[in-house]
Amino acid sequence: MTKKQDQRKQSQNSTCLLREKEYYEMLRCELESRKGENVDITFREVRKNNGVRKKACTVRYDDAQVAPTIYLDTYYDLYLQGEAVSESAENILQYCRRKTPEISFPENFFRDFDTVRGRLGVKLIGTDRNLSFLHDVPHIPVEDMSAVFFYLLEDPAFGNGMIIVRNTDMERWGKTPGRLYEEALENCPRMLPPVFRPLSDVLSILQPAGENELYLLTNEAALYGAAVILYPGILREVADYLEGPYFILPSSVHETILLPDRGESAEGLLEIVKEINHTQVAPEEVLTDSVYHFTPGDRFLRREIL
Repeated sequence: MTKKQDQRKQSQNSTCLLREKEYYEMLRCELESRKGENVDITFREVRKNNGVRKKACTVRYDDAQVAPTIYLDTYYDLYLQGEAVSESAENILQYCRRKTPEISFPENFFRDFDTVRGRLGVKLIGTDRNLSFLHDVPHIPVEDMSAVFFYLLEDPAFGNGMIIVRNTDMERWGKTPGRLYEEALENCPRMLPPVFRPLSDVLSILQPAGENELYLLTNEAALYGAAVILYPGILREVADYLEGPYFILPSSVHETILLPDRGESAEGLLEIVKEINHTQVAPEEVLTDSVYHFTPGDRFLRREIL
């Protein structure tokens, strides 16, 4: 045990652990006391996919137009493992200073469709789990999923971030969900190129002899990559490669798993999807508890109704 780890253990042994609400309040106080001048910190509850809500803060340096959002549950977990509240606060501030992107936008840039159309993208979410959210955003139904739209931010230091397109944005632009869908599907293969490879290559696992090979379909950023199934022509290209029909298993909002149809039971595959969703996938990253199928000659996938 290092000296630092020993100090953490002694500190926690000498005091009772804070409850989550108490911890967030103490972390807020630490951040406020350490932030310095020209730094604005906003605390809020963020509504994530599938109705999941998380405590978060945004640290904005020098009136930057874009600032990182930090989810605080991760830091509460670190606190339970022994990290001091003061240490977490300092780490958050240093991280946000490094990750504040050097992006600048024209004033009111999001009001003009021509300034955003080239970076409009699309992601898939489960419809039933997100009815409240879907009420406020333009979307396109896709079986029991919904395609929603975003503006993709990109900065070498910041990575990828998104601005969700709202109904108010669409109405101001005078566009329809169908038009946004066309623009997004034209952009996505360029902004977020598709990735299709054997799952054994990704996970470095050996495929037992005689078993059907599994394939991963996502995008290069692994960011809401399940939407790759919407890319024009992609399902037909995969069918050509696999030389026949296949099942599509939604392993999360970020990727799908493809399985050549060799007579497997769709009901059995559905049980596997449900098990993975309920035990291996974060609640906000679950797509659907469904299995889909694509047959060469079809225009699009279809949901297996069991």
